[in-house]
Amino acid sequence: MRAYGFVLESYGKYVKVRTRDGEFIVKSDKKPPKEGTKIEVKDFGKGDYLAKVVAKKPGEFEELPNVKFVEISERITSGLKFKHMNTISVAVALFLEEISKRIEISNPFILRIQKLLSGKDLDDEDRKFERYLNVLSGRYGLKSDSGTIIFMDRKTSTFHVFLEDNKIFGKVEDGIQNSVVLYFEKFPENVQYLEESLRKHFQIVSIKLEGFSEGAYV
Repeated sequence: MRAYGFVLESYGKYVKVRTRDGEFIVKSDKKPPKEGTKIEVKDFGKGDYLAKVVAKKPGEFEELPNVKFVEISERITSGLKFKHMNTISVAVALFLEEISKRIEISNPFILRIQKLLSGKDLDDEDRKFERYLNVLSGRYGLKSDSGTIIFMDRKTSTFHVFLEDNKIFGKVEDGIQNSVVLYFEKFPENVQYLEESLRKHFQIVSIKLEGFSEGAYV
């Protein structure tokens, strides 16, 4: 990746840049440039700002979070072992940004979210806390179980399901016939059982292998 753009935000190791191709969140060990600075961003060789791309817009999400929440999210998710950690980190950051409009993101709060996302040894109080957060979270929803994290965008009627070695993107469409489309990175062994279960709730169920081009699933 090589792009020229203007710095929109920076926090810790994270920087949001606007380029002619859209917006990027990148991560670098270099000193972050000031907001408004025009820079060259590269993920190879030498340049003004050598960095790794964490997320882009257009991309998997309609919006990108403030990079402050990406840094907090990285701390929260640091102990998780999933294939798509960058995408999970951005999803959690979007959720945190919505929550922050209503309650303070304190260290005790971060520890409770961290436990929820681990999905381990969760009790009734943890589940009550999860439900409470999803009431406060506005546009986005977040749920977890052992080995599974679910992120929902209520505005676009889409959801992401993250498994340790797989990823599912889904879109619910309301019309004359209620339908859901699922895009898998790879088909799981129980895909037929999943399809049969969904048909109890949707008139049309489409299951496809994921293709991702220019920010759209195809």
